[in-house]
Amino acid sequence: MKQVPKYAIIGNGRFARHIAHYLTLLKINFLQWARKTHSLDDLKTTISQSSHILLLISDKAITSFIEENPFLKYKTLIHFSGSLVTPLAFGTHPLMTFPSDLYDLKTYTTIPFIYDDNAPPFYQLFPQLPNPHYPLPPSLKSFYHTLCVMSNNFTTLLWQKFYQELTQTLNLPTHVIHPILQKTLQNLITNPHSALTGPLARNDQSTITANLQSLENDPFQNIYKAFLETYNLSSSKNTINSEFINH
Repeated sequence: MKQVPKYAIIGNGRFARHIAHYLTLLKINFLQWARKTHSLDDLKTTISQSSHILLLISDKAITSFIEENPFLKYKTLIHFSGSLVTPLAFGTHPLMTFPSDLYDLKTYTTIPFIYDDNAPPFYQLFPQLPNPHYPLPPSLKSFYHTLCVMSNNFTTLLWQKFYQELTQTLNLPTHVIHPILQKTLQNLITNPHSALTGPLARNDQSTITANLQSLENDPFQNIYKAFLETYNLSSSKNTINSEFINH
């Protein structure tokens, strides 16, 4: 019978609370240590009783934390950063956003984990987790995380702008935005390559000009221009590639 890992969570921030909650829902035992509430002796005791150390602290603190505590050396160290690559710990990144509210078990089990392809197999690191998991070369990790930030965080800023102007400028209730938000997401899930609609997709220059004029003295005008320029460059590149393939 294979030995079941004994986990220790290092940290007590938002993501640490999510992982702790998930393990609790799965009835997986774990210990937990945090700098603000425990001593160094507590850390040594926690580590001595654990085989797998889950480093749920800030990205910038992970390497120094490992180096400052040499008794971690003979443990399986796992971090969850989407961008960090270090020979000191294996990376497993959950492709999900984690708010202050905790999720239910069904949500947690659907979260994909993207793990370093030079790490042990995911089922060895987390044999009790049913999550989908996919290997990724560390050389691509920075690009992968950049895509995560752009698609999730950047779009959130745009939707927050919509919500703000909806209530403060247009004097409309926030729920009127829900159908378009839900349908936009559904279109992306159903067919991401043809989900784009609106003036950019149909090259409606008069509407684009009017949009830009309406954003005069608004910092989001620069964002609109940046998206427009990026879309035009991307479309031009795709056209050239298509012509090359056809010939």
